[in-house]
Formats: sequence, structure tokens, C-alpha cells
Amino acid sequence: MADYLGHRPNRYTIVLTRGAAFVQRFEVIDTPLPEGTTSWIAIYDTEDELLTIWHPATTGPSAVEYLIEPHLTAEIGYRTRAAYNLYLNYPGSRLPYCWFRGPIIRED
Repeated sequence: MADYLGHRPNRYTIVLTRGAAFVQRFEVIDTPLPEGTTSWIAIYDTEDELLTIWHPATTGPSAVEYLIEPHLTAEIGYRTRAAYNLYLNYPGSRLPYCWFRGPIIRED
């Protein structure tokens, strides 16, 4: 018997470095993503206020890829305590699916 209901997103930390882009490729292992799937990363502060949204990602049947320019990653300050949710939205659906979530840290 499960000890929870609902979906538990994968939990990982995003590490940012001053002057560097955020480059990440998420591999899809089991079921390919349908054509038209979209993805974005919503970033929140400790008060759960939305700071920014990173999009669009490049999506294909076997991967979701992000290339966020350094001037956009700089919006997350060194002392900002931030967290993120990475969403997928399948074509024809109005309900985003949280695939990954976790804290954001800077190693400048």
C-alpha cells in the first residue's frame, strides 16, 4: 500500500554559476513524449512568490533540453533562496505535470 497519494516529482538541486548559462538535458527513458509537449521552469522565492519563468525548452520524443542565457540566470541572486518546479504539458491538456522540483543554489 502506498503511503501517499498523487505524484511525487523527481527532486534535484539546480546549481548556477555567475556568468554561465544553465544548460541541461533531461532524458526520457520509458515512454516517448508526444509531439507538441511543452516544458518550462517556474522559480519561486521562500515566500512562494514567482520570481521568473524559464522557457521555452526544446522538447523531442526522447529529451527535454534547456539553454538559459547567463543574463537570465543572473536574475537569481547569490543570497536569494529559490526553488523551482519543472513542468511538462502534453498536447491537448490544460493540466501541467510537475516532473522535477527542488532548491536552486549558486556556486559563484
